[in-house]
Amino acid sequence: MGDRPSVIRLQRPSTARAPSFLESIAEMRALGETIWEGWEPGPSESLADFVRRLQRAEHSPAPGRVPESIYWAVRDGVVVGRIALRHRLNASLEEFGGHIGYEVRPSARREGVGKEMLRLLLARPKARELGRVLLTCAPDNIASNRTILANGGVLTRSAFVERCRRRTNYYWIDLSSTTPTTSRGSDRA
Repeated sequence: MGDRPSVIRLQRPSTARAPSFLESIAEMRALGETIWEGWEPGPSESLADFVRRLQRAEHSPAPGRVPESIYWAVRDGVVVGRIALRHRLNASLEEFGGHIGYEVRPSARREGVGKEMLRLLLARPKARELGRVLLTCAPDNIASNRTILANGGVLTRSAFVERCRRRTNYYWIDLSSTTPTTSRGSDRA
């Protein structure tokens, strides 16, 4: 009897999934990886407040931020990744970050999670509405470069970003010339 592959679904942040998401952040922290501001509850923020803040970012972002739709990738009830679609670019995101940022839980890496998360996000109506999206990543992040290329990314340049003190690859994905694809299962929350 063969094992059926587990389905990854993109779901909006929820208090029910928050502990699993925070476990994924703890895995990243244990490896010394960057945990960006806002990914975790603030010092006086409850889990419910944290989730509401993430959901609110879509329509009422924090000052200096752009609207973004945040999703958690869930497989077999466990959060295995985080992906965000920024609805527009500002000067900062044009230099570093782009329209889409994603992370895969360390214990779920090398399993195609990032590739599938990005594929599912690119099929969402909001991404399709943008038509063309920018993604950035470090040249030495082989997995991320492959994930972007597998989803139609075209490398347009590589440059040193002073504020991050690292070289960055810039990929564009043109969604206006492709049709959304479906997968083994639904990506609806």
